[in-house]
Amino acid sequence: KIPLCWHCRGPASILCPVCDAVYFCDASRKCRDLAWSHQCLCNTWKLYVDHRDELSSFPCFSGWQTPLLQKDCFTSENAYETYLMELGVIASQEDTPKRNWWTTELHGWAGGASTSAKDVDIFHRVSYADGFALDNIDWIPQERHVTANDADVKFDEHGLPILDSWQDWYQLRQISPTSPVALLATFPLTLYYAIQHYGSVPVTVAKMLERPLRVHVVGIEKELNFVDLFREVGYLLPKESIQIEMTWIVREDMLPQNSKGGKSLSLQLTSNVTLTIVAGTYGDSLDPDFDLNGSPDMIVGLNAGLYAYESWRHVVTYLYTHPNVTGVFTDYNEHSGLNCASLGGSKARKSLSMNPFRQPRAMPVYCMNLPQFSNGFVY
Repeated sequence: KIPLCWHCRGPASILCPVCDAVYFCDASRKCRDLAWSHQCLCNTWKLYVDHRDELSSFPCFSGWQTPLLQKDCFTSENAYETYLMELGVIASQEDTPKRNWWTTELHGWAGGASTSAKDVDIFHRVSYADGFALDNIDWIPQERHVTANDADVKFDEHGLPILDSWQDWYQLRQISPTSPVALLATFPLTLYYAIQHYGSVPVTVAKMLERPLRVHVVGIEKELNFVDLFREVGYLLPKESIQIEMTWIVREDMLPQNSKGGKSLSLQLTSNVTLTIVAGTYGDSLDPDFDLNGSPDMIVGLNAGLYAYESWRHVVTYLYTHPNVTGVFTDYNEHSGLNCASLGGSKARKSLSMNPFRQPRAMPVYCMNLPQFSNGFVY
Protein backbone atom coordinates (compact mmCIF):
# COMPACT_ATOMS: atom_id res chain seq x y z
CA LYS A 1 0.00 0.00 0.00
CA ILE A 2 1.17 3.52 -0.79
CA PRO A 3 -0.14 7.01 0.04
CA LEU A 4 -2.88 8.41 -2.18
CA CYS A 5 -3.25 11.89 -3.64
CA TRP A 6 -5.84 13.90 -1.73
CA HIS A 7 -7.41 15.14 -4.97
CA CYS A 8 -7.24 12.37 -7.61
CA ARG A 9 -6.62 9.35 -5.31
CA GLY A 10 -3.68 8.25 -7.46
CA PRO A 11 -0.30 7.17 -6.02
CA ALA A 12 1.44 10.12 -4.38
CA SER A 13 4.50 10.91 -2.28
CA ILE A 14 4.59 14.71 -1.90
CA LEU A 15 3.23 16.12 1.36
CA CYS A 16 1.50 19.48 1.50
CA PRO A 17 4.33 21.89 2.45
CA VAL A 18 2.02 23.89 4.73
CA CYS A 19 0.25 21.30 6.90
CA ASP A 20 2.24 18.11 6.23
CA ALA A 21 -1.08 16.30 6.54
CA VAL A 22 -2.05 15.20 3.00
CA TYR A 23 -0.31 13.85 -0.07
CA PHE A 24 -0.42 15.21 -3.62
CA CYS A 25 0.77 14.04 -7.03
CA ASP A 26 3.67 15.53 -8.90
CA ALA A 27 3.25 19.27 -9.42
CA SER A 28 2.73 18.78 -13.16
CA ARG A 29 -0.71 17.28 -12.46
CA LYS A 30 -1.76 20.43 -10.53
CA CYS A 31 -3.73 18.38 -8.00
CA ARG A 32 -2.72 20.67 -5.17
CA ASP A 33 -4.02 23.71 -7.04
CA LEU A 34 -7.30 21.94 -7.83
CA ALA A 35 -7.86 20.63 -4.29
CA TRP A 36 -9.85 23.60 -3.04
CA SER A 37 -11.42 21.53 -0.26
CA HIS A 38 -8.00 21.00 1.31
CA GLN A 39 -7.24 24.70 1.11
CA CYS A 40 -10.18 25.23 3.47
CA LEU A 41 -8.78 22.70 5.96
CA CYS A 42 -5.04 23.17 5.58
CA ASN A 43 -4.38 25.44 8.58
CA THR A 44 -6.64 23.35 10.83
CA TRP A 45 -4.92 20.14 9.82
CA LYS A 46 -1.56 21.71 10.55
CA LEU A 47 -2.73 22.05 14.16
CA TYR A 48 -3.61 18.36 14.18
CA VAL A 49 -0.20 17.38 12.83
CA ASP A 50 1.48 19.60 15.43
CA HIS A 51 -0.05 17.30 18.10
CA ARG A 52 1.93 14.29 16.83
CA ASP A 53 4.75 14.67 19.37
CA GLU A 54 2.32 14.85 22.27
CA LEU A 55 0.34 11.87 20.99
CA SER A 56 3.60 9.92 20.61
CA SER A 57 4.75 10.64 24.14
CA PHE A 58 4.69 7.65 26.50
CA PRO A 59 7.34 8.52 29.10
CA CYS A 60 6.47 5.69 31.46
CA PHE A 61 7.64 3.00 29.04
CA SER A 62 11.25 1.86 28.76
CA GLY A 63 11.62 2.59 25.04
CA TRP A 64 10.14 -0.56 23.52
CA GLN A 65 7.48 1.62 21.83
CA THR A 66 9.99 3.86 20.02
CA PRO A 67 10.24 1.84 16.76
CA LEU A 68 6.42 1.80 16.60
CA LEU A 69 6.21 5.59 16.50
CA GLN A 70 8.67 6.35 13.69
CA LYS A 71 7.82 7.86 10.32
CA ASP A 72 7.95 4.54 8.47
CA CYS A 73 4.95 3.43 10.57
CA PHE A 74 2.77 6.16 9.04
CA THR A 75 2.46 4.35 5.70
CA SER A 76 3.30 0.72 6.41
CA GLU A 77 2.53 -2.16 8.78
CA ASN A 78 6.04 -3.58 8.25
CA ALA A 79 7.60 -2.10 11.40
CA TYR A 80 4.75 -3.39 13.56
CA GLU A 81 4.81 -6.82 11.95
CA THR A 82 8.58 -7.04 12.46
CA TYR A 83 8.20 -5.99 16.10
CA LEU A 84 5.53 -8.63 16.83
CA MET A 85 7.54 -11.33 15.07
CA GLU A 86 10.65 -10.46 17.09
CA LEU A 87 8.48 -10.50 20.20
CA GLY A 88 7.50 -14.04 19.25
CA VAL A 89 3.75 -13.53 19.38
CA ILE A 90 3.03 -13.88 15.65
CA ALA A 91 4.52 -16.30 13.16
CA SER A 92 6.26 -15.58 9.89
CA GLN A 93 4.34 -16.40 6.73
CA GLU A 94 6.19 -19.72 6.42
CA ASP A 95 5.37 -20.87 9.97
CA THR A 96 2.17 -22.28 11.44
CA PRO A 97 -0.08 -19.39 12.59
CA LYS A 98 -0.10 -18.80 16.35
CA ARG A 99 -3.35 -18.69 18.33
CA ASN A 100 -3.31 -15.84 20.81
CA TRP A 101 -4.73 -12.32 21.24
CA TRP A 102 -2.29 -10.81 18.76
CA THR A 103 -3.53 -12.70 15.71
CA THR A 104 -6.06 -10.08 14.61
CA GLU A 105 -4.10 -7.11 15.96
CA LEU A 106 -1.86 -6.87 12.90
CA HIS A 107 -4.09 -7.90 10.00
CA GLY A 108 -7.40 -6.56 11.28
CA TRP A 109 -10.90 -8.00 11.14
CA ALA A 110 -12.15 -7.29 7.62
CA GLY A 111 -15.76 -7.93 8.59
CA GLY A 112 -14.86 -11.29 10.11
CA ALA A 113 -13.43 -12.48 6.79
CA SER A 114 -9.70 -11.85 7.31
CA THR A 115 -7.40 -14.86 7.58
CA SER A 116 -6.81 -14.15 11.26
CA ALA A 117 -10.50 -13.55 12.02
CA LYS A 118 -11.69 -16.78 10.40
CA ASP A 119 -9.94 -18.88 13.06
CA VAL A 120 -11.38 -16.96 16.02
CA ASP A 121 -13.59 -19.03 18.31
CA ILE A 122 -15.50 -16.77 20.69
CA PHE A 123 -16.68 -19.83 22.64
CA HIS A 124 -13.10 -20.72 23.68
CA ARG A 125 -11.88 -19.20 26.97
CA VAL A 126 -8.27 -18.02 27.18
CA SER A 127 -6.07 -17.19 30.19
CA TYR A 128 -3.88 -14.08 30.35
CA ALA A 129 -0.78 -16.26 29.98
CA ASP A 130 -2.01 -17.90 26.77
CA GLY A 131 -3.67 -14.75 25.39
CA PHE A 132 -0.73 -12.39 25.78
CA ALA A 133 1.70 -15.22 24.96
CA LEU A 134 4.61 -13.36 26.59
CA ASP A 135 7.37 -15.29 28.35
CA ASN A 136 8.30 -12.69 30.97
CA ILE A 137 6.04 -13.04 34.03
CA ASP A 138 6.59 -9.36 34.92
CA TRP A 139 5.03 -8.37 31.59
CA ILE A 140 1.53 -9.68 32.38
CA PRO A 141 -0.93 -8.41 35.02
CA GLN A 142 -2.00 -10.90 37.64
CA GLU A 143 -5.51 -12.28 37.27
CA ARG A 144 -6.94 -10.94 40.51
CA HIS A 145 -9.02 -8.04 41.76
CA VAL A 146 -7.48 -4.76 42.85
CA THR A 147 -7.70 -4.05 46.57
CA ALA A 148 -7.06 -1.06 48.80
CA ASN A 149 -3.73 -2.65 49.76
CA ASP A 150 -2.32 -2.41 46.23
CA ALA A 151 0.00 0.29 44.93
CA ASP A 152 -0.53 3.90 45.95
CA VAL A 153 -3.75 4.72 44.10
CA LYS A 154 -6.67 7.01 44.77
CA PHE A 155 -10.26 5.78 44.62
CA ASP A 156 -13.29 7.80 43.53
CA GLU A 157 -16.55 8.11 45.46
CA HIS A 158 -17.74 4.77 44.06
CA GLY A 159 -14.61 2.89 45.10
CA LEU A 160 -13.15 2.75 41.57
CA PRO A 161 -9.38 3.29 41.16
CA ILE A 162 -8.65 6.63 39.49
CA LEU A 163 -6.39 5.83 36.54
CA ASP A 164 -5.27 8.73 34.34
CA SER A 165 -2.24 7.30 32.55
CA TRP A 166 -0.51 4.11 31.48
CA GLN A 167 1.91 4.69 34.35
CA ASP A 168 -0.97 4.52 36.84
CA TRP A 169 -2.12 1.17 35.47
CA TYR A 170 1.34 -0.36 35.13
CA GLN A 171 2.16 0.56 38.73
CA LEU A 172 -1.18 -0.61 40.09
CA ARG A 173 -0.95 -3.95 38.30
CA GLN A 174 2.79 -4.32 39.00
CA ILE A 175 3.79 -4.60 35.34
CA SER A 176 7.33 -3.90 34.21
CA PRO A 177 7.70 -0.74 32.05
CA THR A 178 9.51 -2.98 29.55
CA SER A 179 6.23 -4.81 28.86
CA PRO A 180 4.35 -4.16 25.59
CA VAL A 181 0.96 -5.29 26.94
CA ALA A 182 -0.42 -1.76 26.45
CA LEU A 183 -0.66 -2.56 22.74
CA LEU A 184 -3.60 -4.84 23.55
CA ALA A 185 -4.67 -3.44 26.92
CA THR A 186 -5.76 -0.21 25.22
CA PHE A 187 -9.16 -1.85 24.66
CA PRO A 188 -10.19 -2.84 28.22
CA LEU A 189 -8.39 0.16 29.74
CA THR A 190 -10.22 2.58 27.46
CA LEU A 191 -13.52 0.94 28.42
CA TYR A 192 -12.63 1.19 32.11
CA TYR A 193 -11.60 4.84 31.64
CA ALA A 194 -14.96 5.56 30.00
CA ILE A 195 -16.79 4.10 32.99
CA GLN A 196 -14.63 5.69 35.68
CA HIS A 197 -14.14 9.08 34.01
CA TYR A 198 -17.57 9.64 32.42
CA GLY A 199 -19.86 7.27 34.29
CA SER A 200 -20.29 8.83 37.72
CA VAL A 201 -24.00 9.60 37.20
CA PRO A 202 -24.84 6.20 35.61
CA VAL A 203 -23.00 4.39 38.43
CA THR A 204 -24.85 6.46 41.03
CA VAL A 205 -28.21 5.64 39.43
CA ALA A 206 -27.40 1.93 39.21
CA LYS A 207 -26.43 1.88 42.89
CA MET A 208 -29.60 3.74 43.91
CA LEU A 209 -31.69 1.18 42.02
CA GLU A 210 -29.62 -1.65 43.55
CA ARG A 211 -28.85 -3.22 40.21
CA PRO A 212 -25.74 -3.65 38.01
CA LEU A 213 -24.44 -0.90 35.75
CA ARG A 214 -25.59 -1.69 32.21
CA VAL A 215 -23.00 -0.92 29.53
CA HIS A 216 -23.73 -1.53 25.84
CA VAL A 217 -20.59 -1.70 23.68
CA VAL A 218 -21.47 -1.18 20.01
CA GLY A 219 -19.38 -1.79 16.92
CA ILE A 220 -17.43 -4.76 18.27
CA GLU A 221 -15.15 -6.42 15.71
CA LYS A 222 -11.63 -7.71 16.44
CA GLU A 223 -12.33 -7.48 20.18
CA LEU A 224 -14.04 -10.84 19.63
CA ASN A 225 -10.55 -12.35 19.43
CA PHE A 226 -9.68 -11.27 22.97
CA VAL A 227 -12.94 -11.51 24.88
CA ASP A 228 -11.17 -12.64 28.04
CA LEU A 229 -8.84 -9.64 27.99
CA PHE A 230 -11.86 -7.64 29.14
CA ARG A 231 -11.68 -9.44 32.45
CA GLU A 232 -9.30 -6.61 33.24
CA VAL A 233 -12.30 -4.29 33.61
CA GLY A 234 -13.59 -6.54 36.37
CA TYR A 235 -10.20 -6.94 38.03
CA LEU A 236 -9.88 -3.15 38.28
CA LEU A 237 -13.16 -2.98 40.19
CA PRO A 238 -12.81 -3.87 43.86
CA LYS A 239 -15.32 -6.64 44.57
CA GLU A 240 -17.36 -4.44 46.89
CA SER A 241 -17.68 -1.51 44.45
CA ILE A 242 -20.10 -2.17 41.56
CA GLN A 243 -21.47 -4.94 39.37
CA ILE A 244 -21.46 -4.52 35.58
CA GLU A 245 -23.69 -6.12 32.97
CA MET A 246 -21.81 -5.58 29.73
CA THR A 247 -23.46 -6.29 26.39
CA TRP A 248 -21.49 -6.41 23.14
CA ILE A 249 -23.52 -5.76 20.00
CA VAL A 250 -21.98 -7.34 16.91
CA ARG A 251 -23.35 -6.98 13.41
CA GLU A 252 -24.17 -10.47 12.16
CA ASP A 253 -21.94 -10.03 9.11
CA MET A 254 -19.01 -9.23 11.43
CA LEU A 255 -19.10 -12.57 13.27
CA PRO A 256 -16.33 -15.05 12.39
CA GLN A 257 -17.65 -17.97 10.36
CA ASN A 258 -17.36 -20.57 13.14
CA SER A 259 -19.30 -18.33 15.55
CA LYS A 260 -22.35 -17.80 13.38
CA GLY A 261 -25.66 -19.51 14.02
CA GLY A 262 -26.29 -18.51 17.61
CA LYS A 263 -27.84 -15.13 18.40
CA SER A 264 -26.23 -14.59 21.80
CA LEU A 265 -23.61 -15.87 24.22
CA SER A 266 -23.39 -15.09 27.94
CA LEU A 267 -20.19 -15.28 29.99
CA GLN A 268 -19.20 -14.55 33.57
CA LEU A 269 -15.92 -12.72 32.96
CA THR A 270 -15.26 -12.05 36.65
CA SER A 271 -17.31 -12.18 39.84
CA ASN A 272 -18.53 -8.63 39.16
CA VAL A 273 -18.70 -8.46 35.35
CA THR A 274 -21.01 -10.46 33.08
CA LEU A 275 -20.74 -10.24 29.31
CA THR A 276 -23.44 -11.00 26.77
CA ILE A 277 -22.53 -11.03 23.07
CA VAL A 278 -25.55 -10.37 20.84
CA ALA A 279 -25.68 -10.46 17.05
CA GLY A 280 -27.71 -7.76 15.32
CA THR A 281 -27.89 -4.06 14.55
CA TYR A 282 -28.40 -1.64 17.42
CA GLY A 283 -31.66 0.26 17.18
CA ASP A 284 -32.72 -1.66 14.08
CA SER A 285 -32.98 -5.44 14.48
CA LEU A 286 -32.21 -5.00 18.20
CA ASP A 287 -34.27 -2.72 20.43
CA PRO A 288 -31.91 -1.38 23.14
CA ASP A 289 -34.76 -1.16 25.66
CA PHE A 290 -36.21 -4.66 25.20
CA ASP A 291 -33.74 -7.01 23.48
CA LEU A 292 -30.55 -6.45 25.49
CA ASN A 293 -31.17 -7.29 29.16
CA GLY A 294 -32.54 -3.86 30.00
CA SER A 295 -32.05 -0.27 28.86
CA PRO A 296 -28.43 0.93 28.92
CA ASP A 297 -26.89 3.31 31.42
CA MET A 298 -23.95 3.85 29.07
CA ILE A 299 -23.21 3.21 25.39
CA VAL A 300 -19.56 2.87 24.38
CA GLY A 301 -17.97 2.58 20.95
CA LEU A 302 -14.25 1.88 20.53
CA ASN A 303 -12.62 3.33 17.40
CA ALA A 304 -16.18 4.05 16.41
CA GLY A 305 -15.92 6.36 13.40
CA LEU A 306 -19.58 7.31 13.55
CA TYR A 307 -19.52 8.28 9.86
CA ALA A 308 -18.12 4.90 8.74
CA TYR A 309 -21.35 2.85 8.76
CA GLU A 310 -24.95 3.85 8.34
CA SER A 311 -25.82 1.62 11.30
CA TRP A 312 -24.29 4.21 13.67
CA ARG A 313 -27.26 6.44 12.81
CA HIS A 314 -29.46 4.29 15.06
CA VAL A 315 -27.02 4.69 17.98
CA VAL A 316 -26.84 8.46 17.57
CA THR A 317 -30.64 8.69 17.31
CA TYR A 318 -31.06 6.63 20.46
CA LEU A 319 -28.72 8.93 22.39
CA TYR A 320 -30.58 12.00 21.09
CA THR A 321 -33.89 10.60 22.33
CA HIS A 322 -32.48 9.28 25.64
CA PRO A 323 -30.47 12.14 27.16
CA ASN A 324 -30.18 10.24 30.44
CA VAL A 325 -27.90 7.67 28.73
CA THR A 326 -24.19 8.51 28.63
CA GLY A 327 -22.43 7.86 25.33
CA VAL A 328 -18.62 7.58 25.15
CA PHE A 329 -16.72 6.95 21.91
CA THR A 330 -13.15 6.87 20.68
CA ASP A 331 -11.66 7.60 17.30
CA TYR A 332 -8.36 7.14 15.51
CA ASN A 333 -7.52 10.75 14.68
CA GLU A 334 -8.45 14.25 15.74
CA HIS A 335 -10.16 15.24 12.51
CA SER A 336 -12.55 12.29 12.57
CA GLY A 337 -13.04 12.59 16.32
CA LEU A 338 -14.00 16.24 16.13
CA ASN A 339 -16.52 15.69 13.34
CA CYS A 340 -18.06 12.65 15.02
CA ALA A 341 -18.20 14.37 18.42
CA SER A 342 -20.06 17.25 16.76
CA LEU A 343 -23.00 14.91 16.20
CA GLY A 344 -23.64 15.24 19.93
CA GLY A 345 -23.66 19.03 19.88
CA SER A 346 -21.30 21.63 21.30
CA LYS A 347 -20.86 19.92 24.68
CA ALA A 348 -19.77 16.67 23.08
CA ARG A 349 -17.54 18.54 20.63
CA LYS A 350 -15.78 20.34 23.48
CA SER A 351 -15.29 17.05 25.33
CA LEU A 352 -12.93 15.67 22.67
CA SER A 353 -9.53 14.94 24.23
CA MET A 354 -6.52 12.68 23.84
CA ASN A 355 -7.19 9.31 25.37
CA PRO A 356 -4.52 8.59 28.02
CA PHE A 357 -4.93 4.89 27.19
CA ARG A 358 -4.43 5.22 23.44
CA GLN A 359 -2.35 2.48 21.86
CA PRO A 360 1.38 3.36 21.91
CA ARG A 361 1.77 2.83 18.21
CA ALA A 362 1.43 5.09 15.17
CA MET A 363 -1.01 3.53 12.70
CA PRO A 364 -0.68 3.81 8.92
CA VAL A 365 -3.24 5.85 7.05
CA TYR A 366 -2.95 6.07 3.29
CA CYS A 367 -5.23 8.95 2.31
CA MET A 368 -3.67 11.51 4.66
CA ASN A 369 -0.78 12.00 7.08
CA LEU A 370 -2.67 12.89 10.24
CA PRO A 371 -1.45 11.31 13.50
CA GLN A 372 -3.47 8.11 13.86
CA PHE A 373 -3.67 5.93 16.98
CA SER A 374 -6.03 3.17 18.01
CA ASN A 375 -8.40 4.71 20.60
CA GLY A 376 -6.49 7.93 20.06
CA PHE A 377 -9.20 10.41 21.01
CA VAL A 378 -12.15 10.10 23.36
CA TYR A 379 -15.38 12.11 23.51
